[in-house]
Amino acid sequence: MHPVAPQDDVVRFGIFEADLRSGELRKNGTKVKVQELPFRALTLLLSRPNEVLSREEFRKALWTDGVFVDFDRGITSTINRLRDALGDSAENPIFVETVGRRGYRWIAPMRAGDPAAEVDAHIPQPVLVTTQPTPVHPWRVRSSRWRWAWALLALALFVVAWSLRPSSRASKVKATLSASTESGSADSRPIRSIAVLPLQNFSNDASQEYFVDGMTDELITDLAQIPELKVVSRTSIMQYKGVRTPLPQIGHELGVDAVVEGSVLRSGDQVRITAQLIRTDTDRHIWAHAYDGDLKDVLSLQARVAEAITNEVKLNLTAGQSGRLRHGRSVDPEAYDLYLRGRYAWNLRSIEGYEKAVALLNQAIAKDPNFALAYAGLADCHALLGFNGSPTGMIDAKADAEKALQLDDTLAEAHTSLAVTRILLEWDWVGAEREFHRALELDPNYAQAHHWYGNLLLGPQGRHQEAITELQHAHELDPLSAIISADTGFAYYLAGDYDSALETYQKVLAAHPDFPPARFYLGKYYDQTGQHDLAIKLGIESSRLGGLPDIARHLQQVYDQGGYRAVWQDGAKAGESAKDRTGVCKSAALEAELGRNTAALNDIEECGRGNGRLALLYLKVDPIWTNLRSEPRYKDLLRHQRLQE
Repeated sequence: MHPVAPQDDVVRFGIFEADLRSGELRKNGTKVKVQELPFRALTLLLSRPNEVLSREEFRKALWTDGVFVDFDRGITSTINRLRDALGDSAENPIFVETVGRRGYRWIAPMRAGDPAAEVDAHIPQPVLVTTQPTPVHPWRVRSSRWRWAWALLALALFVVAWSLRPSSRASKVKATLSASTESGSADSRPIRSIAVLPLQNFSNDASQEYFVDGMTDELITDLAQIPELKVVSRTSIMQYKGVRTPLPQIGHELGVDAVVEGSVLRSGDQVRITAQLIRTDTDRHIWAHAYDGDLKDVLSLQARVAEAITNEVKLNLTAGQSGRLRHGRSVDPEAYDLYLRGRYAWNLRSIEGYEKAVALLNQAIAKDPNFALAYAGLADCHALLGFNGSPTGMIDAKADAEKALQLDDTLAEAHTSLAVTRILLEWDWVGAEREFHRALELDPNYAQAHHWYGNLLLGPQGRHQEAITELQHAHELDPLSAIISADTGFAYYLAGDYDSALETYQKVLAAHPDFPPARFYLGKYYDQTGQHDLAIKLGIESSRLGGLPDIARHLQQVYDQGGYRAVWQDGAKAGESAKDRTGVCKSAALEAELGRNTAALNDIEECGRGNGRLALLYLKVDPIWTNLRSEPRYKDLLRHQRLQE
């Protein structure tokens, strides 16, 4: 969703665009007849989206002082004529909502547009329809005769196949576009990849940003369950939040055929989600819908949006997939609110964020002890805390994941977290692989599952080509993720493809010059290719950039006095004298580099007794351990890890 600045001359919404300079309204590139007063009303509404504009404000904008008319009747007539031009309805509004006796409000997502965009008038045009949700206050939904007339007209003009089928919650009208296989137009090509751009907060309350981001995440999760559809992950799409980027550019950067844009409006326990589907290559709006529901049924509401999108891109859901999308368990509204706050904190990707998320998710579980998603969120938090040194992180993650799956065994996130704990707590590679496979069966678009499967299971076992394939797949799903790219380079490094590793690290650092993992991996590359001086210089620079000037000065001094071997010896000595086992884990690699095998093996054994399993994950495959491979104790360590050669 791209906010529209006041200076924008052309504004797009749904399948329409308004040229504010010329006073023209166009629908899919074709001019729509609209009189001056309705267009002035439209301009006023577009200038202040989601604000309730009083009838007095409309009077001042539409008529100059000294004009004597029946203003109330004139305003009502003007709004009705605007709705006619847009094909909108007062009963079920997509664009202009009547707010009691107070006035009117613009409720549709909008963005800047290009009036010069080419439109092929011979291509069948999409039809704007609205799926009727269960009637709820304050947005009560009813059928209207004009929608049927519109549907019949669309059938005649654009050869659109209409179908009407009953639903247990409400009747639904679905428009399916007729794809022309002979025209060869861009719009006739199937949509096989999609990105859900960050939904816009229409609640006029910045404190609701966590809720809107949560809706974005959950919609991505729902769509990602469809095997035939590539869905880009959150990490990449959130980089477009609040940024005005042309859709063709987004399509190129993310490698997608279409995007979903939309907004979320929350009023108490009532939620309205609007969404529109747009092709990225032609910037053509295909479809737009509005959905209303109660917060306790918000999971079902999100599933309805996801199902409508999959129907629109002409994918056939299996009965199981369709059923899972349509039916989401009702949750306690307060528990769900706490869950979204927790996920928002988790997405900050910091120790403080994970700890805050744990507190919020535990509060959600206290409200709703059977809330499986909250347990899955806790598992994610504790796993990442474990990666960052928490002594109980993996133990807690395992318990949380098992509880989540006891409540709902279809949660890919929980299977993924459980897989990681099976590796780092038990060296259970077979059980972990089973969990990864189940996660990817449930959610083939879950980039984190592909990432961790390749990086934490396949790579350490020496299954290098499989690991690279999984990480490349993760990169396709999350193309702007720096950590996935860096770990892909590390997979090349482990496979002995140093040229590809270097090329990957350079690309990551070109986009993220200070990214610590890429710098760490690049240092390992320098060491393994004999460029030890470059590795030391990189370490000094990284310490300085990381806010550790004292360490940077110390490293520089040691290097100046004795070169890189002096730095290794100094680091090994410091590691062995450290009070915790983290230092011992670091010193093990330095001792191996120095050829001091007995000391290195002693450090490895000490590291493995503590919370150092992650540091020893690549014991079988990392070339830093090459000097140890003929040692019987090294082979014993591999047997302990169930990685016998």
